[in-house]
Amino acid sequence: MQKEIKPCFISSYVPRECGIATFTHNLYTSYQNQYASAGKVVAVDGLPPVYYPGEVDFVFDKNKMSDYTAAARHINTNDLQVVNLQHEFGLFGGPEGRHIARLLERLKKPVVATIHTVLQQPTLGYYTSLIEVVQRSQRVVVMSNKAIEILREVYYVPPEKIVMIPHGVPDLPFVETEPFKKELGLAGRFVLLSFGLLSPGKGFELVLEALPEVVRKHPDLLYVILGKTHPEVARVHGERYRESLQKLTHEYKLENNVLFIDRFVTNEELYNYISASDVYVTPYHSQDQITSGTLAYAVALGKVVVSTPYHYAQEVLAEDRGYLVPFNNPKALTRTLSGILSNKEDMPKTRCAAYEYGRTMIWSRVAELYHGLFKEVCKEFSLNKLQKISVVYKSSQEYLRRRNLHTMIERLTDDTGIFQHTKYGVPDLKHGYSADDVGRALGIIMKLARYDKEPGYFQLAKKYLAFILYVQKENGRFHNFVGYDRRILDEDGGDDTFGRVLIGLGSAVLLSPDPSVTSLAKEIFDRAIAGRQPDLPLSTCPKALAYSICGLADYLKKYPDVPEVEELLRVGADYLVKLYKDNKRPGWEWFEPSVTYANAKLPYALMMAYSIFKEEIYLSTALVTLNFLTGVQYNGTYFDIVGNKCWLVYGGEKASFDQQPIEIGCLVEAYCEALRQTHDENYRKLANRAFNWFFGNNSREEPVYNLKDDYPLDGLTETGVNENSGAESVLAFALAITSLKDISKRKTLGRRTGPAKAKKNPSID
Repeated sequence: MQKEIKPCFISSYVPRECGIATFTHNLYTSYQNQYASAGKVVAVDGLPPVYYPGEVDFVFDKNKMSDYTAAARHINTNDLQVVNLQHEFGLFGGPEGRHIARLLERLKKPVVATIHTVLQQPTLGYYTSLIEVVQRSQRVVVMSNKAIEILREVYYVPPEKIVMIPHGVPDLPFVETEPFKKELGLAGRFVLLSFGLLSPGKGFELVLEALPEVVRKHPDLLYVILGKTHPEVARVHGERYRESLQKLTHEYKLENNVLFIDRFVTNEELYNYISASDVYVTPYHSQDQITSGTLAYAVALGKVVVSTPYHYAQEVLAEDRGYLVPFNNPKALTRTLSGILSNKEDMPKTRCAAYEYGRTMIWSRVAELYHGLFKEVCKEFSLNKLQKISVVYKSSQEYLRRRNLHTMIERLTDDTGIFQHTKYGVPDLKHGYSADDVGRALGIIMKLARYDKEPGYFQLAKKYLAFILYVQKENGRFHNFVGYDRRILDEDGGDDTFGRVLIGLGSAVLLSPDPSVTSLAKEIFDRAIAGRQPDLPLSTCPKALAYSICGLADYLKKYPDVPEVEELLRVGADYLVKLYKDNKRPGWEWFEPSVTYANAKLPYALMMAYSIFKEEIYLSTALVTLNFLTGVQYNGTYFDIVGNKCWLVYGGEKASFDQQPIEIGCLVEAYCEALRQTHDENYRKLANRAFNWFFGNNSREEPVYNLKDDYPLDGLTETGVNENSGAESVLAFALAITSLKDISKRKTLGRRTGPAKAKKNPSID
């Protein structure tokens, strides 16, 4: 069996009664029979609900724009390699079916569009609508050579983008008509057949006008019109067209020679009626018809076909495979039908020529052609993505060589602090500032200043320190939110805010070369922890406690002989170890029953505690939990991090989206610290793989980075990248950079041995 490709077919679908629904059902069934691909169907609809078969796993309303976005999201998040769009203008909502462009522009999978109608003289609206589909497709499939010619000459589609695959037909034997006539109650009649959904463009009235003279000489002739009125025609005009045909039948006294079968028949019934017919007629009015499933079926079953010379008929009936009569010419049709009836001995030759041609169009062959095309498109799409990833990977390596992130952070900072949010990189003033972000910014600025000789870093540090002083309360804790007008907007920022501010203050205490910054940071820090009970952790919230531990550890590195700080650090680290022991389960080596945001800060905090106390339990717990975190977020190729929609709860499934940069920043920081503590080079590789998430090495293979304007973006969503760039994203990116710069300055001397190797780190190729 060939390599499996799982396609998604977007189309109307059975039990809806239309030709494209039937076409797609036949294509899907044939494809599945040959390749067992577990592909799916996304059905477009706009009518009252019906019961769809199991392969339809999503239905969207053609008239609801939001449904097109939802359909794209559904396809993007499922294990489907390629999308086959069955395109007909009337299938989709909006003028000239333009709504489908909304779905296509949001797809992250390669698209093969099967074009059922190509207008040679389109209006501007139809021209634009089709061009939008073509531009968003890797290939367009047509079913006739004339369609190729029109696409190239009218729509300027490159020839390499166009693929000819014939309309599929059933693989049925060449049979005689009489047994089927007998079964259908048509024995003894010469059967003329037209089938399909009735609408004025079908031209059935021309056949009725041609029949009186034919019937006078051949009274056994019976013209069967098989099919119900097209649903859209019936909705707007009712049965007006059918009634007009019935009126003509009465006027021409053809009641004994015309049979109306007003229903949508099954494939098996249709094949029986075609097999029972002697001549098949397609008297369409328009030359623009570039495909016809009814004509293809009639030829495939070896019928004598009489047709007007629309584009598809000219190709299929060439080389004596049928008869062509001029448009709107009942007399020519009379002559042709009379000639066939008067020379029945010539019919077998025409039938055989048609049947032999039909062998090239059987569904199994068509499915094979689609499968080959799907493989080709998927390969090209993957290569293009690899090339794109290669480009952004080079960008990531270039970033590691840069020494100045000052501009990126400065653009978000004014005289008050760092803005929380942006719109497409532009500061969004109405959201103001947060101590959460300012605390983290202060810590990262101090680390960056170790490597970059940019004096602006120290100016930023003083602004951030001034903000923290402004939001500190009398009890030592901190307000969080401050408006653009500098009004404080909350009573207390909570434990997360407290911990994140301590991180910044601890870094300033440890790293600032400016005595005034060091002194003020220490003063605010001391006030924050004053009066805290040394036998209780600063917070029982694991993340908030981890932030505080990081700040306490940095403080102690500068001032090692402060018993109160030392005791708070030890109690906090012991509490994290207790949380781990209380929550670990088989296959779940974590501090909590869930994995949420900034997760790697927890093992990193324990490594900070180990750097002070050298207690092996801190390091071994840190490595076990960090390796667990790696196992649930790294698949050996890229980091597929936990999304914030439902997170990852013990016993449940990991949320794929929305993925946020804060997790990557914390992972890189933790891996770099693990490398320093253990000298295990696998952690260096993991740190670099995690960092490259920003540059496209992720589940969507898209950079979470604005390469043009040079800043990180706010996350990875189901429909693509969030184009905004707030403080948290920028700071997470900067944290990763500073961590990677730090290990690039150090050389590992060998792998650490001892109790800390409690659990093997995942290997990296």
